[in-house]
Amino acid sequence: MKFIDLTIPLGIGTPPWPTYEPLQVKYFKRLAPNGANGQVVTHSNHVGTHLDGEIHFYTPGKDIASLDFDFLCGEGVIVDLSDA
Repeated sequence: MKFIDLTIPLGIGTPPWPTYEPLQVKYFKRLAPNGANGQVVTHSNHVGTHLDGEIHFYTPGKDIASLDFDFLCGEGVIVDLSDA
């Protein structure tokens, strides 16, 4: 079986879910070219490509760690919408 990664890159411009906080990078240490830089990266849980477990919507539901990986794999199709 061939696996295709459908995730999109996560970055400053990645749109979050409406009303949620976007990804932010705060530099707390900036040094010259040969030094080290330090950052704090924060984002809400609804930014970028992700999968919610049942527990996100249903309190007694399963968490992501309980999800069988095979559930995410299967037959697929490619649809070209570039002219749509």
